[in-house]
Amino acid sequence: MQALAALFVVSALVVGAGGTDPTSSGDWNGRAVEVTATTTGDNGRAGTSESATDSAAISSDAGAVPWVPPGSGPRGLVCDAPDWCPGSPAEPAAATPAPASTPGVPGLDEVARFLVGDPRAVSEPGGWTVVGAQTNFIAVAGERERSGQLLGQPVTVHFTPVSYTWRYGDGAGQTVSTAGASWAASGLPDFAKTATSHAYGNRGSYTVTVTVAFSARYRFAGQGWAGIPGTLALTSDPITVTVKGVKTVLVGKTCVENPTGPGC
Repeated sequence: MQALAALFVVSALVVGAGGTDPTSSGDWNGRAVEVTATTTGDNGRAGTSESATDSAAISSDAGAVPWVPPGSGPRGLVCDAPDWCPGSPAEPAAATPAPASTPGVPGLDEVARFLVGDPRAVSEPGGWTVVGAQTNFIAVAGERERSGQLLGQPVTVHFTPVSYTWRYGDGAGQTVSTAGASWAASGLPDFAKTATSHAYGNRGSYTVTVTVAFSARYRFAGQGWAGIPGTLALTSDPITVTVKGVKTVLVGKTCVENPTGPGC
């Protein structure tokens, strides 16, 4: 927008008792102007009018703004850019997005419902054993993971077994950090001692269970994994182990000669 030279003549007709208003000065829309009014005397004769001029442009913080008559815009100004007009409404500030809500921190009580599927207890020999011999026990309880909604957020919860507590039914028990493995998988002979095995001292039937403790961690959508202090426990259905006695018998061959013979 270019600065324009402007000549503004203000005439004021004052109908009164007579006389002439003196030349006055003032502020019109932010510009210093001098105005000489034309008056009419008692004899009805008009006096002369003088013109007042305004500078071609005035200065503002934003630069030179041409002056125009009132009514052409805010405060009588015409602007090419909103920030050039004194009193123009400011540009609206860009909206700041609200911060994403932070999910709460769940505890074991909140994630317990995601832990499903009880562990299983297995014995070998299957369902029976011999007095004084080692009976091997194995817990079937692997890692597990489930997804769903938690605290109003999509979540995935992962469980890892960390300990196994055996109750052998004769008053004995132990807690170990391994689920156990079969003799064959461990490369051991039958009735060998293992980390989870137990030897019964008397004949009879015994009820055996294993309780597995799981650690838990969770991950809300778009976030990393976070652990939860403590563990959750699940107990297997009981199994029954029958313990039999052993008698010594004479055989025609040794176990080396006949590995399938009685007692071999």
